[in-house]
Amino acid sequence: MKNLLLSLGMLLAYAGVYAQNYAIGSTTLTFTDPSRGNRAIETTVYYPATSAGANTPVAGTGIKSPVISFGHGFVMTTTAYDNIWSALVPEGYIVALPKTEGSILPDHDSFGRDLAFVISSLQTAGNTSGNLFNGKVATTSCVMGHSMGGGASFLAVQYLPTITAIAGLAPAETNPSASGAAAAITIPALIFAGGNDCVTPATQHSQLIYNNTGSDCKSYINILGGSHCQFANQNFNCSFGELTCSPSPTITRAVQQSKVNQYLIPWLNFRLKDQCQEWYAMQNQLGADATVSLLQDCLNPVICISPGGRRTKYITKKSAFLKWNPTNCYSTFDVRIKPSSSTTWTTVTGLTANTYQLTGLLANTSYDWSVRAVCDAASGNFSPWGTKQTFTTLLVNPATISFLKEAETVINIVPNPGNGNFDLQISTAIAGSATVTLSDMQGREIIKQLISVNEGQNSAAFNVKSSAKGIYVLRISDGISLVTKKVLIN
Repeated sequence: MKNLLLSLGMLLAYAGVYAQNYAIGSTTLTFTDPSRGNRAIETTVYYPATSAGANTPVAGTGIKSPVISFGHGFVMTTTAYDNIWSALVPEGYIVALPKTEGSILPDHDSFGRDLAFVISSLQTAGNTSGNLFNGKVATTSCVMGHSMGGGASFLAVQYLPTITAIAGLAPAETNPSASGAAAAITIPALIFAGGNDCVTPATQHSQLIYNNTGSDCKSYINILGGSHCQFANQNFNCSFGELTCSPSPTITRAVQQSKVNQYLIPWLNFRLKDQCQEWYAMQNQLGADATVSLLQDCLNPVICISPGGRRTKYITKKSAFLKWNPTNCYSTFDVRIKPSSSTTWTTVTGLTANTYQLTGLLANTSYDWSVRAVCDAASGNFSPWGTKQTFTTLLVNPATISFLKEAETVINIVPNPGNGNFDLQISTAIAGSATVTLSDMQGREIIKQLISVNEGQNSAAFNVKSSAKGIYVLRISDGISLVTKKVLIN
């Protein structure tokens, strides 16, 4: 027997770390707002899809994507923002771009209402049978925009109180005032500015809006050397306006947009998907990034709490199995253990699973243990140690203990189907021994072997020599319980 290279806990931990790289689907929808005389809001929607293309199925089984409603700049078209949806949709976001208010005399308040209405309409579509988005839309959302659209986003929040977060790229002051509306906004806010923005100078626009925003967690990232128009792709109207003022940008469009993605994506992942490690990653990068300047006012955006549900299971003469409930935010756990009569703790760090197997204990002895969450080791953010738990090891091991019937035991056959060579993998909280029998469908025994099982991860290799293709039955018995598995040889 040998330990597995990767524990089940590590596999589960890493499974949620990497975002899927979704294909991009698109559709054009016209939403009708009856409260404004059936105002028609033509909108291009990009979404995570099973395959790239127009009107392809929305991706994911049981996966719901947050909605981002994005407002375009003054006399700019939505096509100038391919950089936005092409970065966000593969990360699992639905990005909607209303095409309204593109004239030389836009109505900013109407545009803000449109941005809010698009979010509510897509969320309604997510609960409508037969709709392309049915069952695919999350309850979380972000209203966002560039320049005029960024300012209109701050007007939008009052019309849809369920909006989760707001973001702006060089947001411009509007009429009615975006900075005035910002005072009533309490949801998380993120604003980007270009250090060389001569179209909407920060003191009169983006920084004014930031200063007035009433959010209890707001961030203002000034990209040094960036410009107003480089938040979008090349657009004649924006570029023409930028030619009439100075200073010019000192970084490229690609660098500026990459810098936005570097911070916008983890911020959205935290705010709309509750991935708190993304917040820490963003903060750690900002602290070391000399290409931006930062203003930030946040009160405990992530609360690192002690794990609950602490219990001790499968106590034997020399071992015990510790378990607790995962918290909403953690990277790893620390466990400390000591004899109850001692004042000195032994600490085990870096646990990726919410379990820990204690071995080598003394029989008939009382022990104390507690656990804490490590929310972000880089910034030293730890939860308090949880309430002390106490257990006593047994004087004699129980005669009827069965590792097979315990809920913590996981049994896998790898590979299955296979060619006759396979590993029997057993993850268990308690040690024992088992008889492994492999039989064909006629009941003839092909293999019969006694194996020892240690606490933790185990693997035993088997080779079915001269085996015919077909279905075989693997039986694992520890003398008390029996587990049956099918093995397919092809």
